[in-house]
Amino acid sequence: MRNVTRLSEIGEFPLIARLVRALPTEDGVTVGPGDDCAVVECDGATLLLTCDAAIEGIHFRREWAGAEAIGWKSGAAALSDIAAMGGRPRFMLITLACPPEEDVAFLEALYHGLAAVAARCGAVIVGGDTARSPSGVMVDIMIVGEAAGPRILRRTGARPGNLLAVTGRPGQSAAALIALQRGMDPGELAQAHFHPVPRILEGQWLAAREGVHAMIDLSDGLLQDAGHLAEAAWMAVDVDPDRIPISDAMRRLVEAAGEDPAAVALAGGEDYELILAVDPADFDAMQGAFQDRFEVPLTAVGNFTAEWQGARVRGAAPEKAGYDHFKG
Repeated sequence: MRNVTRLSEIGEFPLIARLVRALPTEDGVTVGPGDDCAVVECDGATLLLTCDAAIEGIHFRREWAGAEAIGWKSGAAALSDIAAMGGRPRFMLITLACPPEEDVAFLEALYHGLAAVAARCGAVIVGGDTARSPSGVMVDIMIVGEAAGPRILRRTGARPGNLLAVTGRPGQSAAALIALQRGMDPGELAQAHFHPVPRILEGQWLAAREGVHAMIDLSDGLLQDAGHLAEAAWMAVDVDPDRIPISDAMRRLVEAAGEDPAAVALAGGEDYELILAVDPADFDAMQGAFQDRFEVPLTAVGNFTAEWQGARVRGAAPEKAGYDHFKG
């Protein structure tokens, strides 16, 4: 009898490693599986390709979010991958699966949300597909982007001694989710959860700075995504939770729910901020220029080291790093 390895035993990222390790490639593929986007050269153009799915009951629940907000957030998740590499989104393809009994007005509003976040980021919806699902709505989004400058930032590239920096205030989306799960009003944090803004211009600005060595978007949790940067460079990252910028609104809400704000900021995902590895010699000037240009902060919250591997919190292994689609 064949010994069965269940997906719940290995988790999302080991699964991806198994699926892609034997895939063929060709000379035009500059970056294949394993980064935020694939990068391909086509007739002299550098294209960025990515896709992202949103499934009812997993990524969204109608009792918490309206159709427009569901569409916006689904699109933002995919667009954020382009931001993570410093690219410019151009075209979106949408696959929609739903039961025949679905309310057409709900689907129209969902598409309004998709179109609105695409327009906010400079992209347009150019086509897609529709299919029947046995239950619930599923939206799958493919984006074609392009290089915004001579440099594409990858997850690889972090160096020992680099600072770990993050845009914005991590954990706000997770804090709003905690409130929704417990029947509390998320207040002003609802905007961060339902209408996150992909950091497209911020990503382009950071990719143009030579002192930025690697970047990723914050989708699965600050600690876990920082760990991806460290893993890609075969080193480690040590995060100091005391340095994470936590808003007063988030602190009040999370503490009212009986949770630790720093722990939520470390493990909470779906912020769609940017995490980067930065040369410490460049950081102070970069931080000041960034905050003069944009409305969100840029904060150093940790350090990269070659002394060990993995992601730690003040040198200690964490109890929880972030979200995994297949592990409990």
